[in-house]
Amino acid sequence: MQKSPNEIDNFLTPDDTKIMKGIAIICMLLHHLWFFPNRIPGGGVEGIFTLFNAPATSYLGIFGKICVPMFFFFGGYGVYKSSYGKPYDIVGRLKRLYFAYWKVFLIFVPIGFLFFSSQVPYCSDPFIYSRFAIFSPRELLSNFFGFTSTYNREWWFLISYVFALISFPLIRAVIDRYSARINLFIIVIVSLLFAHIFPGLKTVTALGVLGNSHMYLRFFCQIAPYAACFWMGAIVARNGLFDRLHGSMKQHGLLNPLVDIAVWCMVIVMRQNEVGDIFDVFFIPVLTVASMDLLNHVKLLKKGIWYLGRQSTSMWLIHPFFCYYFDVPAKIVAAPHYAIPSLLVLIAMTYIASVLLAYFWKGVGFVFQKANAVKINFKHFGVSGEKQ
Repeated sequence: MQKSPNEIDNFLTPDDTKIMKGIAIICMLLHHLWFFPNRIPGGGVEGIFTLFNAPATSYLGIFGKICVPMFFFFGGYGVYKSSYGKPYDIVGRLKRLYFAYWKVFLIFVPIGFLFFSSQVPYCSDPFIYSRFAIFSPRELLSNFFGFTSTYNREWWFLISYVFALISFPLIRAVIDRYSARINLFIIVIVSLLFAHIFPGLKTVTALGVLGNSHMYLRFFCQIAPYAACFWMGAIVARNGLFDRLHGSMKQHGLLNPLVDIAVWCMVIVMRQNEVGDIFDVFFIPVLTVASMDLLNHVKLLKKGIWYLGRQSTSMWLIHPFFCYYFDVPAKIVAAPHYAIPSLLVLIAMTYIASVLLAYFWKGVGFVFQKANAVKINFKHFGVSGEKQ
């Protein structure tokens, strides 16, 4: 009998996955804060050195975009492991995703219209400070369901991830049918298709309105091979590739703090200077093994990143309001003026807001439960208080 992914891959536990999502959310905040000075009050934050003749903030800021393929990768990894041997619950998956999104939407979008609808220009990008200047019911509904992201440009991830979840039954069918080697070859082909073929097809006149298809543009014309990373995460889960990679690196003496840091440096340089993001499907598993080994030597940091990973979904949804769209918190984030202090401020503000939001919705749920209990008691005993 073939072993399940949970039996053959012991390297990455659910808590470890949260840690990697914590690293991903740090990369996301770093990317949005450091790489877009035109969106930041005061023209952005400053670094203290350069890398390859570029400011370190810009160089590392663009690398931070690896957060998106990381989230797709660990999404595919987690979905495959949790649904192995069971019917795939697409409704439940979409429900959890949209509920997490709506919990932020229903708080922060009204705040935007109530308190930040007439902001003075505080950065050089008008899109940032004018998001809530004009209200449109149609725009509200479109953003509510994730079809557009005009209230928060960084929410574009939602609908792309929805399409990845919808495609999972097909991905699982292919993965379960073929060996790890064939699946890795398929991933290479899929990466090439998403990076070079599908985006070009939208301009082919003979294909008609393909270039105007919302589904085609969102799923097949992504600016990086995100869907391939989702697929790769499922392949790694199915075939226990983390255990194999970890064992191989350990056997060859490649697991120690110095090598772990060197692996990160190598991937950053290769991704930025040489091969680009098309190799993220292979970079992310290597970075995962190196990161977990490094953090096993720094327990306190590991625990802190784990806490961030628990809140990573809410932090993704919330942080652009503090970083860009609401002038007061954006100015607080930019106030230190230097890259690292500003990043720490943004992490702290976003994490605290995520935790408070979770407590708020727990409170709302508690109130509804009590209200329903009271209603049931009234029906059971009748208005007079006597049992019917």
